[in-house]
Amino acid sequence: MGQIFISYRREGSSGHAGRLEEALEAHFGADQVFRDVEDLTPGLPFPQALSQRIDAAAVMLALIGPHWLNTERDGVRRLDREDDFVRNEVAQALASGKPVVPVLIDETPMPTVEQLPDVLHALAQRQAVRLSDVGWRDDVARLIDTLERWVPPAAAVGGEARMRRRVFFSLAGALLTALAVTVWWFMQGDDFPSGQWQGKVHYDWGPTHQEHFSFERQGNSIVGRASFLGHGLAIDKATWADGVLSFETRTESVMGEERRQLIHRYRMVRSAPRQWRVDYAIHGGFTPASPMEFTVTPVVP
Repeated sequence: MGQIFISYRREGSSGHAGRLEEALEAHFGADQVFRDVEDLTPGLPFPQALSQRIDAAAVMLALIGPHWLNTERDGVRRLDREDDFVRNEVAQALASGKPVVPVLIDETPMPTVEQLPDVLHALAQRQAVRLSDVGWRDDVARLIDTLERWVPPAAAVGGEARMRRRVFFSLAGALLTALAVTVWWFMQGDDFPSGQWQGKVHYDWGPTHQEHFSFERQGNSIVGRASFLGHGLAIDKATWADGVLSFETRTESVMGEERRQLIHRYRMVRSAPRQWRVDYAIHGGFTPASPMEFTVTPVVP
């Protein structure tokens, strides 16, 4: 049974769906990916067989292409029809509580709650990933990293000899890494992330931006800037303790004549000698945003 269920609309997404299926099968194994009716067991009613596949899946990928939202049949938008298979697939997965990852094709925007039927409203609250033709290899690699939270790669299943070799090389690699980090630690002295940093932030409502950060300690104070959607903002309430840098920035969200404050909260922890993991959350505004995570690296002059 396929552990990864690929839901897609044929109009505008079939080519991407097939290409993605091949990439995922190469990493997770052919029996771990389900995409189309050709993978169904003959003899069972189609809706029943499809429902069984969704129940058996560990995670669903909802491919959203340019025609996913507004494709019509007989003058009625398909997503509004109770017999639409795409609608029913995603609705069943959402109702079951299993992970549903919106996969945006190229520049397709993430649908809003107002654009979706009631049974799919929860989809708008899921953090999306994007697949583009230009960055296909890197985009698929990031998606695979996400999917490994729920589905083990095919290479994870092997014989005892292969497992022993993997354990040996993993331990050897861990020892070498620990030695390198220890040497680096003593060479660096203070662990505070002074200087300029950058990282790609994929916001849960769709866009991805290369954001920039800078930090400096002035006596007992920490000053710096953090960009949001490319706009630099002064940091506030910055603290440094036990290897964790926490700080906030503030912006405003405007809807009509109403303004609401957004508080951006960041928590940075070193994850490698030249890399920091950032846990990021937005509070306030008009629409709740899911917590996000990204990585920053030094800006090379």
